[in-house]
Amino acid sequence: MRMIRLAVPFLLALLALPMSSLVEAQGIGGLIKKKAADAAKGKKAEPAKNDAKDPKDEGPIKSTFDCEVNAGAMKRFEEGLQKEAKQASDFETLVKGLATPDQSRACRQKEVMEPAIQKILSQGIGPNSTNAQLEAAMKKNMEDVEKHLAKKCGEDPGKYTNRDGRDEARKAGAKTAGVSEACYDKLKEFALAFCKLPEETRKAAVENGIRVPGKGSGQWVFTAEQAKALNPRCGTLVPAIEATGYKLG
Repeated sequence: MRMIRLAVPFLLALLALPMSSLVEAQGIGGLIKKKAADAAKGKKAEPAKNDAKDPKDEGPIKSTFDCEVNAGAMKRFEEGLQKEAKQASDFETLVKGLATPDQSRACRQKEVMEPAIQKILSQGIGPNSTNAQLEAAMKKNMEDVEKHLAKKCGEDPGKYTNRDGRDEARKAGAKTAGVSEACYDKLKEFALAFCKLPEETRKAAVENGIRVPGKGSGQWVFTAEQAKALNPRCGTLVPAIEATGYKLG
């Protein structure tokens, strides 16, 4: 009895539907049965006639890149790359000229025992100094001690790491290019992906734009305007990007 009571409202609701809806429902049910039967026979299911095509393979070339790409932006971008490469090179030269950590440590340990350091540490400190005066004097004296040690033993190599040096150079490059660090990083990949294409492909892109398949389902989309801005600079952009250590994955 419970099943009958539950079924009655459902049947009434079904009968209340327009006839077109009932026919459509029957059609859907028949289509499902047909697909199931075809699958059982090993037939390959045919796509519906109204299946939409992949939109990225149709229509006009539209940019999906969210950073500015034009002649002026590419000129500044190249200047940023040159700035990054130079700063990174200068940093490497600086680090190479420093003493090793062990050498620096031995020199500093020896130097702090010298009278000169004791004299520096006592500057500005008297028997009547207030706590505020003592605090200010000690801060300045420690800064003076570090300057003295740097002069005698060289810069502390512990203050410099290759990672920090590269990151600071990258930030300087983005600043020179006049873009955010995120766009600066993305421009390296975007420009290199285009410039690594065959020359005839790039020339065609200048006229009509181009879609270039990437890894997986990814795809590079270059408009004609972007291609015009990139193509004349590919000869200098590629070595400038790779000089920063970036390689296209």
